[in-house]
Amino acid sequence: MRNQPPRIERPSRGRRHPLLFQQELNEQNFWPSLLLLVVSGGLLAWNPEPFARYRPHLAAILVASGLILILTFLLRLRAYAQCREDSLLIQLPFLRLEIPYAAVKTSRPAEFYRTFPPAEQRWTQRRFLRTLWHRTVIVIELEQLPRPRFWLRLWLSKYMLCPDAVGLVVPVRDWMAFRTEFDEFRTRRRKVGL
Repeated sequence: MRNQPPRIERPSRGRRHPLLFQQELNEQNFWPSLLLLVVSGGLLAWNPEPFARYRPHLAAILVASGLILILTFLLRLRAYAQCREDSLLIQLPFLRLEIPYAAVKTSRPAEFYRTFPPAEQRWTQRRFLRTLWHRTVIVIELEQLPRPRFWLRLWLSKYMLCPDAVGLVVPVRDWMAFRTEFDEFRTRRRKVGL
């Protein structure tokens, strides 16, 4: 009996790549919520006389800021892109999109500020996106969107819908690892389909 080369086990799923928009939102909410939590908790524990009549308000602030901290953390964990055997999963806090590799025309890296020029954005959006302008994102061009554009706009940030083509913009921290993984899973699926 001949020695056969060892069989390489390929994972059926790639790693989870957190989406930058959700991380940015979480970071913007974290410090104000933590400050409110500490101040209101401290005033409730210390209980100075001038604040005695505001105890219900302080308790409400304490509970609300604690809930905001917990929710932003949980929602951050639920926002990621992950390659699967036969499709790309885009998981958002309230939406799950599975995009079959067969529906993908092409994928390409793009600079975020070129895809969405800062001068064309409202000042409030520019402020929110200031840490993302210099990032590279992956644009995935599709035959058609997985759902109607107006429906996707209800659940997706407008910055995840490609403005110049039919497709999605995937903003992840390690775009090279994500692109490599995406191309590998897509190629593997194409070989299986032949």
